[in-house]
Amino acid sequence: MKDRAGGRSGPESRKRGVTLDSLEAVLRASASPREWGRFVEATAMSAIPGAGKSGTKLDYSAYFYALPAGKPADGGPLYLYGDLRPVPGEETSAQLKLRWEMMPEGPTPQRIKSSSRAVGGWPKVLQRIAAAWPGGDAASVDVTATFVIDEGAYRPLPALRLKSRPSSARSHRLTQTAVAWSVDPPSGPVARLSIARLRATELVLVASGRHALTLGPNMAAELEGAAWEGASRFLKET
Repeated sequence: MKDRAGGRSGPESRKRGVTLDSLEAVLRASASPREWGRFVEATAMSAIPGAGKSGTKLDYSAYFYALPAGKPADGGPLYLYGDLRPVPGEETSAQLKLRWEMMPEGPTPQRIKSSSRAVGGWPKVLQRIAAAWPGGDAASVDVTATFVIDEGAYRPLPALRLKSRPSSARSHRLTQTAVAWSVDPPSGPVARLSIARLRATELVLVASGRHALTLGPNMAAELEGAAWEGASRFLKET
């Protein structure tokens, strides 16, 4: 979690005082190792060091970094990291983890720039993934969105608030700094929520669950919007 003031504004469903800190989506599908190899080629991903053919098994593990196309006017861009791995014990199954997060401070590392050029940055790499994904372009993904909430804009509903008063046990003072809930039935895609204290006036809200979508260049905005819509039902504007 980076220490920063202000932050990146998000979709229209979010208002000022809320920053998307990271977004993660996990896709799963089944295909032959050769088909997975063709997927890696089609997306221009890079082989993870050590991957390749070992005996009779083909390890198609691969990764990429993708910088956002253009320069967002509001600053604080997210970059995208992708990681493809075989599912242990299931030769034909694999999962692709896509994670958007804040750029590291300072100059962009060369490894990120080189990989991004190879895949075309994002959203272009998402178009490549959608076109080549063995499971088709309709997918159900595990999504986790992490938001930083300014309590001057939103506060959790009373049932979700952290305890303001510390308690004691065995001569120790205990202060609640984080708490988690399951959500049944899910609120949109959100089946799990957690809240943690970041600093005096800011909270970290993590919302996770499953969401069905069509793969493509706009999937980040769709996932973020769905997660925020589901989580914001448990917040009150201040």
